[in-house]
Amino acid sequence: MKQRRFVQRNQATFTHFVSVPLILQPTQGKLQKLMEDIHKKYNYDQSMNQNNPFLFHITISMLGLSNQEKINKAKQIFIENEQTIKNYLKNTCIRLKGLGCFQNRVNQQNKYYKRGPYEDLNIIYLNVDETQLLPVSDFIIRQFLQAEIFDSDDLKSMNLIMDQQSKMFRAEKFHITLFRLKDCKINFQQLFDEYKDYEFGDVPIQYFDISTRWQYDKDKFYQPLARILVD
Repeated sequence: MKQRRFVQRNQATFTHFVSVPLILQPTQGKLQKLMEDIHKKYNYDQSMNQNNPFLFHITISMLGLSNQEKINKAKQIFIENEQTIKNYLKNTCIRLKGLGCFQNRVNQQNKYYKRGPYEDLNIIYLNVDETQLLPVSDFIIRQFLQAEIFDSDDLKSMNLIMDQQSKMFRAEKFHITLFRLKDCKINFQQLFDEYKDYEFGDVPIQYFDISTRWQYDKDKFYQPLARILVD
């Protein structure tokens, strides 16, 4: 039965996510300029949608807080562990370098479909160096597991893995979404040849949130269910 529940779980069940917001200047402005420069230079069509610059963030973990009990537990974890999380992140910068991408999932009917590594994309993102995020990621995921907000059977559907080298829980890929694509037939080989080693630089971590999907605050970012001010 557990396996069936795991297979059926999908994005629609996720109500919140743990995030590192990147919404302050100059980081937000630099990310927006990078998107605009790419879009202008390559003159891509309307199937390539720029991310909303008010929503730049790094996802640590998705959360399905399906009832008030789980909401209260998640908030309490942030309250009780605020200083520990601050200690992990204080005076920390993360390095952003090079573009990456996610391809559309190949369904059963198209499992023999031949495609290159930069074709049939649904997301183009900026790579995030995981070094500084691994300890806090592992810590908060273990707190949620202990509180039974989710269980080990849910990890794969949440794109969470155990890092084999560090033995820490982490997102499968830390990244910042720049573009979302739908039914896009473009081969992006030239773009990735140019930007695979692009040096964006280091950015500071200022907030650590439980963000609410589909709800927004006065700054047009996802409404925080809980927020820790790192500095």
